[in-house]
Amino acid sequence: MAIPEEEAVIKLPPGRVFQLPTELDNLWDGVDDVGLGLRWLSEVKKADVQLELGGPKWNYEMSGTFYIEEDPEKVKDGEVKLIGPDIPEVAPGTSLPGMMTIRIYGKTLTQEHQGYVSRQIGQALQGMEGFMLFGSPDGLWIRISRDVADRLTFAKISQFCYATAKTLVPQVDAVAFFWAIGAPEVGGKELIDPLHQWAVEKIKIITAKQLYEDEDVDTFYGCTICKSLAPNHACVLTPSSLPYCGIIGYDSAKVTCEMDPEGYVFPIPKGKCLDPQLGRYTGVDEAIYERCNHLVNHVNIYSSIRYPTTNCGCFEAASFYIPEVDGIGLAMRRYTGMTPLGIKFSTLAGQISGGAQNHGFKGLSIAGMSSNNFLKGDGGWNRIVWMPVELKEEIADSIPEEVYDKIVTEEETLDPVELKRLLAEKGHPIVDLYWKDGEPQSLTLPLPGEDWPDE
Repeated sequence: MAIPEEEAVIKLPPGRVFQLPTELDNLWDGVDDVGLGLRWLSEVKKADVQLELGGPKWNYEMSGTFYIEEDPEKVKDGEVKLIGPDIPEVAPGTSLPGMMTIRIYGKTLTQEHQGYVSRQIGQALQGMEGFMLFGSPDGLWIRISRDVADRLTFAKISQFCYATAKTLVPQVDAVAFFWAIGAPEVGGKELIDPLHQWAVEKIKIITAKQLYEDEDVDTFYGCTICKSLAPNHACVLTPSSLPYCGIIGYDSAKVTCEMDPEGYVFPIPKGKCLDPQLGRYTGVDEAIYERCNHLVNHVNIYSSIRYPTTNCGCFEAASFYIPEVDGIGLAMRRYTGMTPLGIKFSTLAGQISGGAQNHGFKGLSIAGMSSNNFLKGDGGWNRIVWMPVELKEEIADSIPEEVYDKIVTEEETLDPVELKRLLAEKGHPIVDLYWKDGEPQSLTLPLPGEDWPDE
């Protein structure tokens, strides 16, 4: 049997191997003592945790990589490999870094099917009793409740995913699972670090930017998978605008719609372009109005300030308006420090989640920051004034060279007054393009769901 990519990254300590039932009649055997479905979707509070993986304590060092494997020799059907302790074997309240991979093979599956298949599996993970899943594929936050600690194992979690994939996607021929739980006895963070870095690079390949632009297509797509968490929310997917979770791209959405036309991904005819700078289209307005329970009249795909798309809660990053400098800041979920707003990302995310249209705030995927249309309606990179240094370095190739050194980071200041001084001192483009006589022209943002007074 050929060695899978993730297992070749580092010499692994001894682990355990489990075999799931693979016959269709037996896929769900032995899992009926754990609930599965939307009724079980919930948050696991800190006081109720048996095991936490990733999250802010570990700088979100928990990855979940789902990928289509083209070599059937690397996917032993129904196999689950576990490095480290199982759920019942840790003390209540344990927090560790970790990683998991799910390798999928099907004779008729291509890389374009990756998003669709992974979303089906993701539904099983998010609807499992006592299992909380937040974040992006390369920065997950998992909590498992004490209430299920004596009933739930990593093999059983894998079985839920396996049975869901085999039941919902007949094209799937084989699925294999790999779990690495970074407990001290197996190497701790030193074991997880190279595995996590492999996952980050693998996910970049999976979510690579498409070779065409929004102007090249007549149909966009929408996604409502997060309505269980944000009832009034719907994502808009275009070739240049990825969903905030960063899980699927435009081609994946197209395949999902073809394979499951009655599912959570739906086509959006572009219609007439009312504003190419803001990214406002008649077809998008009509679709979002219907899918957001008639609470959102229109959205601008390329703006975070004026009528941005609604936010769920799974976004990798977010943009936020800083009134003292009339500029936009960026932060990602794994950044645990303060922002110039005086709050941390976790607080910001909680305030803008849930499906409301929050003027001045927009969920983002990190890969989407490389788009030519990134916040184009707000001025693009000429309006970005602050971001964590880690994010700045990660997306350095996407930031125009003439702006890069002028964007302030947390290492320079968190104070809006000092931020204003630094922007003027650095000669940031915002000073000439948006300020007047050296002074920011601050906007008064409408409340969530309200209209701008000039419209």
